[in-house]
Amino acid sequence: MSALRRILVVNPLWPHSAHSVRAANVVVYELVAELARQSDLKIGFLKLSAAASEAPTEIEEKGKRELAALGVEFLPPFVYASPPSLRPRLTRWLAPQEADFYPEARHRSAANAAAMVFRPDMVFIPWSERGTALFADLPVKKFAYYGNPDPKAGLARAEFAREHGGSFLAYARERIALGRLEHAHLGIMRRFDYLGDVAANDAAYYRDHGHPNAFYVRNLWIDRFGRHWLEPRQRERTDPFVIVGNLGQLGATANTHGLEILGRDVLPELRHAMGSRRFEIHVFGAGTPHPAVAGLLRTSEFRLRGFVDDIDGELMAAPVFLCLNNASRFKVGHTRYLHAWSLGGCIVAHRDAALSMPEMVSGENCLLGDSAAEIAGMVALVARDAALRKRLGEAGYATFREKFTARPVVAQILDRIGVAHAAHPVLAESVA
Repeated sequence: MSALRRILVVNPLWPHSAHSVRAANVVVYELVAELARQSDLKIGFLKLSAAASEAPTEIEEKGKRELAALGVEFLPPFVYASPPSLRPRLTRWLAPQEADFYPEARHRSAANAAAMVFRPDMVFIPWSERGTALFADLPVKKFAYYGNPDPKAGLARAEFAREHGGSFLAYARERIALGRLEHAHLGIMRRFDYLGDVAANDAAYYRDHGHPNAFYVRNLWIDRFGRHWLEPRQRERTDPFVIVGNLGQLGATANTHGLEILGRDVLPELRHAMGSRRFEIHVFGAGTPHPAVAGLLRTSEFRLRGFVDDIDGELMAAPVFLCLNNASRFKVGHTRYLHAWSLGGCIVAHRDAALSMPEMVSGENCLLGDSAAEIAGMVALVARDAALRKRLGEAGYATFREKFTARPVVAQILDRIGVAHAAHPVLAESVA
């Protein structure tokens, strides 16, 4: 097996398991904790900070203490100073460089020196564009645990703006700029020995663009309650019938596309499919929707709930989790499906969600539809059939436990890099 024994995890976020406006802190925490539980590994953590005065919060300090108790060594944060002024625009246009797109790349020498203090055999960088750019030339093995390719969201936003009245000239300029960003991004990612992407379709994108070792590695979430969601789900809110229509930053790229499809295409079909059955669509998340979408959500059925403290309780009270983000051309992986599954949620989604997460199988652990009418019909079906909701929710939880918690995901990662780990039994509990 490999001689890799010292792994340095790098991230701009302090890892902790509490809910926040983003999912990444939980994912990073779970990864670091499970890596630290491997008896033959020594794990370090290097925080990337924008300012020396950036201090961890009380919740972040708690996460640090928990990980330190597992043996994680926290290095002094690496503070990247403000980058030098950008080169002249014409120069950047005629002869673009990586640092024009990733200004932090100018700090690679100092960043590498900070990382090498730990004497790592490998650097492991989860979900960080800044981290991958900073450490692309670190002289050790490098593993990027990645999500969306960097130009992908920008392209989706440009297309959305164009479709909603934006100028063709602005769109054309953005396409050219994003093409150059893509070239720089792919150059960085090819310097990573391992590129594990949490969306199967994005892993294929990297392979198609020349990465010799890009592969699908599963996303993960925390099993916060075990099967204790069973009892709260006996009291689901069914009059009116509550549908969770999405969660996360309301103006984010994927949510913008998904909420537009929900309000414009699926809501009219839901009204027809539900008939006289009263229903509400609850949308959770901070921020405000895109102006082109906001008007679609001003109906009697929508409830924009904002950021709520007890999001788990809200998800357990809702009979259906409906997410249509991947119904658009912007098809990426989403932690929110795992969040819903971890609480026994009955998921209804567009069939293309399985392009990113092939473990989603319609009729087995979720319902996946093609058209707006089919998706609305699926929601109406599970609204009438509590036993079907329960079966799908329990099967989803079993899939989550077996494949998308930290232990099996880290085992998948260690297998890929050739590091031995203890064999573990199947984690899914009986759903009988």
